[in-house]
Amino acid sequence: MEVIKSLEVCAIVAAAGSGTRLGMGSKALLKVNGKTLIARAVELFSGLEEIGRVVLVAPPGRLEQTRREVGALASPKPVLVCPGGETRQQSVRAGLAELGACDYVLVHDAARPLATADLVRRVLAAAIERGAAIPGLPPRDAVKRVEGGRLVESMDRSRLVLAQTPQGFRYQLFERAHFEAADAGLTGDDDSQLVAAAGHPVAVVAGEPTNIKLTTPEDLQVLEAILQQLEAVDPAGAGGGRPSQPR
Repeated sequence: MEVIKSLEVCAIVAAAGSGTRLGMGSKALLKVNGKTLIARAVELFSGLEEIGRVVLVAPPGRLEQTRREVGALASPKPVLVCPGGETRQQSVRAGLAELGACDYVLVHDAARPLATADLVRRVLAAAIERGAAIPGLPPRDAVKRVEGGRLVESMDRSRLVLAQTPQGFRYQLFERAHFEAADAGLTGDDDSQLVAAAGHPVAVVAGEPTNIKLTTPEDLQVLEAILQQLEAVDPAGAGGGRPSQPR
C-alpha cells in the first residue's frame, strides 16, 4: 500500500463505442438496472483510493450529455471527458492525450459494468511489479481455428486466455506502445497487444467470470439479471466499487 501511495495512478474509461451490434445506440449511456454504464465505471474508479484521476472517452456526438451525466455523479476525484475516435485504439490514444503524464494507467471498457475493486487492484499490483498486466480467464469450451468453414487446428486451451479489462500499464511504456503502433499502422484487438508488439511482456492475472462485456441484447439480459441479484442483496455496494465478485 505504501508503494502505491507514492505513485500516481490514473484510469481511462473507453466509452465511445457506437453499440452497433447491441442496436440500442451508445452503450455507454445505456442504463443497466437503472444506472448508466458510464456511471458504473466512474463510480468504480473514483471510489478507489489508489486512483487519482479518471478520463472518460465519450462518443463525439454525445459529449454534453456525457458531461452532464458525469457532473451529476459528484465524483470525489477529477473526471475529465474527451471525445473518442473512429476506433477503440484511437479513443484510448485520445484519452492518453487528455490524461497527461502519470506513473501508471488503467484502461477499462465501460461495457464491462461488473468489474470489481478486487480485480482492479489485482491488475494494478501486477502492472506495478511487471510493467504491464491484464486479467484473463481460460476458455471453457474447446477452441478451434477455422478457415473457409473448415476446421484447421484444435487449439491447446492450457495456453489460451480470454482477455478482459481493466488492463494496467506503466504510463511511459503504454504511451510509447501507442505511438509506435500508430507509426507502424498496427491495429490491435486491445491495448495489451500493442504493448506486446512493442516488445514488453504482459503479465496475466485471474479475471472474473462475471466481468462480461455488453455486446449483444443477450448480454444485456444476463447483466440485468446479475445486477438485480447483487443490488437486491447490497444496494449500496453493487455496481461501481464493489469490493469483490459474487460468490
